[in-house]
Amino acid sequence: MQWFNKTFDELTGVEQFKIYQLRALVFNGEQESSYPDPDENDLVAHHLFCCDGPQVVAYARYFEVGKQVTFGRVVIRKNYRGTGLSKPLMDQLLSGIQHDFPGREIVIHAQYYIRGYYARYGFHPTGDPFIEAERKHITMTHPGL
Repeated sequence: MQWFNKTFDELTGVEQFKIYQLRALVFNGEQESSYPDPDENDLVAHHLFCCDGPQVVAYARYFEVGKQVTFGRVVIRKNYRGTGLSKPLMDQLLSGIQHDFPGREIVIHAQYYIRGYYARYGFHPTGDPFIEAERKHITMTHPGL
C-alpha cells in the first residue's frame, strides 16, 4: 500500500474519480447521506489517500479555516475496515497537518458514535452534539501540533 498527500491541483483525473467514488460508496451508499459531495472545500484541501494497487482504500482531507485547521471525509473502504488501517490514516493525517499548518489548532465535526476514536488521538469534545449531514456530530478540538 502507498500513501499520497496532494493538493487538488496535483491530483490526476483518475485519482479524483477514485476518491469521489470511495466517498460516494460510503457516505451516499452505506450511510445514505444526501449531503452535497464533492464541495468547494475540495478545491482548497490537501487530499490524503492510500492506494492498494489501483484502488483507493482510505482517504481524508484537511484544510485551513481562518486560523484553525479542520479535516473530514475520513473514510476506509468497507473490506479494509478492521485491518488496522485507521491508525496509519490518522498518523498520516496528523503528520500532514503538522507539516502544512504547524501550531494551528485543529477543530473537527466528528460523527458522534466515533468520538472515542478521535479522543485517543488527543481530541476533546466541545459543546453539545448537533445534526450535520443527517448524522449526530460533536465538535472536537486538538491543540496545534
